[in-house]
Amino acid sequence: MVVATRHKRTVLLLTIFCFAFLFRAAVLFHNEYPPSSDIGFHGSIISLILDQGELPSWNPYHMGGEPLATPPGFHFFISTLILLTGIPLLFAQLITAAFFSAFIVFPAYLISGRIWRNPNAGLIAAFFAAISALSLEMISWGGYTNIVSLALTAVIFYLFLRDIDKPKHLHLLMGTLLFGSLVLTHTFTLFIFLPIAALYFVLLLIGKWQRLREMKILTPIRFFAISVALGILAVLPWILRVASFYMGASADGALWGGMEDNRNLMLANRSVEPIILTLFIALIPAVLMFKASRKRYFDTGSLLLVAWFIVPIVLTQAYIFGIFTDYSRFMYFIDFPGIIIISGGLFYLCRYTSVAINVYPRIKWSRIKKILPVIVSTVILFGFIIASLWSIFPHEAIKRVNFYSTIQRPEATALEWIKDRTPEDSVFVADHLYGWWLSGIGERTTLSAASLEFLIYSHEVEVAKSAQLLLDTNYYIDNGLIQIREDGPHLSRHNPKFSIETWSGEPYALFYFQNNEITLEYEQGNITLSEMEISETPTLLKDQNSAVLTMTFENDLFTVKKTLTVYQG
Repeated sequence: MVVATRHKRTVLLLTIFCFAFLFRAAVLFHNEYPPSSDIGFHGSIISLILDQGELPSWNPYHMGGEPLATPPGFHFFISTLILLTGIPLLFAQLITAAFFSAFIVFPAYLISGRIWRNPNAGLIAAFFAAISALSLEMISWGGYTNIVSLALTAVIFYLFLRDIDKPKHLHLLMGTLLFGSLVLTHTFTLFIFLPIAALYFVLLLIGKWQRLREMKILTPIRFFAISVALGILAVLPWILRVASFYMGASADGALWGGMEDNRNLMLANRSVEPIILTLFIALIPAVLMFKASRKRYFDTGSLLLVAWFIVPIVLTQAYIFGIFTDYSRFMYFIDFPGIIIISGGLFYLCRYTSVAINVYPRIKWSRIKKILPVIVSTVILFGFIIASLWSIFPHEAIKRVNFYSTIQRPEATALEWIKDRTPEDSVFVADHLYGWWLSGIGERTTLSAASLEFLIYSHEVEVAKSAQLLLDTNYYIDNGLIQIREDGPHLSRHNPKFSIETWSGEPYALFYFQNNEITLEYEQGNITLSEMEISETPTLLKDQNSAVLTMTFENDLFTVKKTLTVYQG
């Protein structure tokens, strides 16, 4: 498997990029409306920038209104693109996400080729980046800022690998610009980038202590220290602008401690099984491949790949360290270094297979010795593609897009009607997925009933809980032990419903009554409670020790008063 010239490799790499871009674009535009609800959240910020001509300090649409502390790099880029081209907001987001998701094939090629010291390993990495299952998953649920930040991280680390061999001031300048862009793009990625750099320096110190050859320390420190310091300085005005908000959010446990309302929900619904730690086994062949490619097990470059691979794997189990977050999101940061290791493994497997065929004495025809390695290598590559969880086929990608699709024609029609026919200061309540579309694309203040484990700010949690109650029931009593939900006289569903609170924070329903199943029997016939008229306005009275909900029904023959009393837990 030798691609003869640099020109041919360049053409092949560009072909892989075009394939990756068209693959993602075809998946995103497969349905009439794009997938994800996050596209609405990003849309609200972009619309505000376009309307006001600057970055506002307040987002009046999202979750009832909140300070705009989201890193705005992606949104400024889309706003500029729209101003220059006039393309629609949704199309601009989708095409940009597809571009950056496909762009990752270039750093994959460059980094893999440099790590394994062979450009053909880089081509394998580029191809697997093009068909990455996690990349298609991310673009399907709307992780556009994740996609851009992962591309920025990969380019920064490639510049670092080049700077190790040939230090240049240009590398420092580009590293500064890229790190500043990373700060302005995605905070979550930043808190993974920094631990990777920290572990890398620890490994360098260990290597220096063990007196390993080619273990440079000053060059890496110079690159990261200058790039990070100047990058932070470049975006310092924005950091100072949002510092008070993030400090307040951190005090509430938003950044890593989790909030009381959603901490257990994160553990219950967003955790990653510990079996993910078995990926550490991949480091064993990786170390052997380091030896094969550079005549030593470790050096300054190979240790970066080790740290890059280890940190996100460990962070999937971050609850051990008291960090509560959406642990599944760390999986996306395993993807790129995993592809680099896979590319090295497949490259050396194909190489040694070719060598074995050429030295096998019973194969005497030279033509067979030329063709057979190509056939065997092709079978190995496609066999891995079929069997691996790292790759994805088009029909599977379409399934994921359909899974994350939020709206169809009826919802879109309602969205247009709301935008055209309702006052701009209207306030709406909607479920999580449609609510973010309504706030971002409909440009209306919306209380979204988002699942609490997806929220990181305390005010969003309160809004989401209130929206969930508004959409679910009319009367609600919670004494800390049990929850009572009563839908009232006009809906025969929870009349009432009794639930207990579980460790995860989600209520578990024990039993419920329904008005249309409560039958009153008398001589002239039977009647259900739902068929009787409500004679008095339902009342919910509470004091320090109890809450009492009273409803009165009547017909021509008798009156029924239903009273529910809940005492303090």
